Amino acid sequence: MNPIISISALIAPILLAGGLTLKIKINQVNLRLLLAFSAAYLFTLSIIHLLPSAFQLGSTKQIGIFIVFGFCLQLLIDTFSTGIEHGHIHLHSSECKNKLPRGIIVGLLLHSFLEGLPIYIPSSNLSNSFNQQLILGLALHNIPITIAFTALLKEHESSNSKKWTLLFLFSIMAPLGYLSSYLLQTYGLKNYQLYSQIAFAMVIGIFLHISTAILFETSEHHKYNKTKVLMMACGIVLAYLIS
Repeated sequence: MNPIISISALIAPILLAGGLTLKIKINQVNLRLLLAFSAAYLFTLSIIHLLPSAFQLGSTKQIGIFIVFGFCLQLLIDTFSTGIEHGHIHLHSSECKNKLPRGIIVGLLLHSFLEGLPIYIPSSNLSNSFNQQLILGLALHNIPITIAFTALLKEHESSNSKKWTLLFLFSIMAPLGYLSSYLLQTYGLKNYQLYSQIAFAMVIGIFLHISTAILFETSEHHKYNKTKVLMMACGIVLAYLIS
């Protein structure tokens, strides 16, 4: 995959979804359906592609430990972001209008940066140095997150330029994660292979946390209607076909 196309695939969905949400109000039912689709896709991608690839990189026990660490790290990030990574929107109009919730923003940006770390795959050919399945997973994953994030920004009475600045900052965090890994490899980080294994395993843990949280929380009273089940099935099939 061409580097420009790869990075554009990470940035464009966020800016497009953010711009659309700034102009129109997104129906919460449709957002839940989109979340269900992306969660099923992420979960399936993690199980049938990312996990096998991770366990080929190194010690099974070591990889497993860092998967658990990534899962727990996302739990910690959730305390700051209030779960916006899996579509939670906690709107408190009077508070949001007076003060933009910085904890949510910092948590979301950190989450996105960490997800970008394992995108880089050491290769002699720059165009082959991207984890394409992970890029597609992040592109789908970021659309409902962006909708939730933009809905929160709309509650804050600030200029459109500030809203767009925050959306742009969010959009470049995963590419910055990729760039960080690329620079560490290029300028000779000692034991880069171990770093790559840790980053990859942590992101799997993050994905597993987010996808399972969405799948369990998407339903009302632990019941799934036919439309949600269909969206989940579509996510599973797409992940299978791409992987």
